[in-house]
Amino acid sequence: MPHANGHFGRLATGAALGLAAGLVLPHARKAMMQAPTLAAGDWVEALKTEHRMVEKLFDQLLQTSQTDMAKREMLLTKIAYALNKHAIEEENVIYPALAESGRTEQSHHLGDEHALIKTFIYDLRRIGSTTAEWLPKAREFWALVEAHVREEEQEIFPAFRDAISSDENGTLTTMMNWEGLKVA
Repeated sequence: MPHANGHFGRLATGAALGLAAGLVLPHARKAMMQAPTLAAGDWVEALKTEHRMVEKLFDQLLQTSQTDMAKREMLLTKIAYALNKHAIEEENVIYPALAESGRTEQSHHLGDEHALIKTFIYDLRRIGSTTAEWLPKAREFWALVEAHVREEEQEIFPAFRDAISSDENGTLTTMMNWEGLKVA
């Protein structure tokens, strides 16, 4: 019987370690995914950091060929994930704050562009990464994202950040990082 107790002890230890890893690893992964955004500082700089990360993924995607099906699909998945996380941060915090401050038209405009971005992701998945129309559609997608980013970074976000107090900016930064951490 001592052998059975030793076996049970190893099983119990393994189960406990598995449970601990199952509880800790998702949170560690989330923290790692949100770390560049957190490190960037205020909410505008954090969103710019995320924009640059998506830009690098698009650079790689737009250099693929029709025979790079797996690479295209992997990069599109990474882009979709990054943009979804980013959209949740903006749509749940920044755009409502814009609307609350009287910039409702800007808030709705940016939200409408997010809907177009989601449509592009759907279209690229639907048409298949080996078709001749895929890369031109991906370039059109990048042009929309790039114009959206430029408008946010050069016009809307800096003006909004400058128009609100440092306490309000700090609150937006905290809230935005929390939203990103939840979905990372």
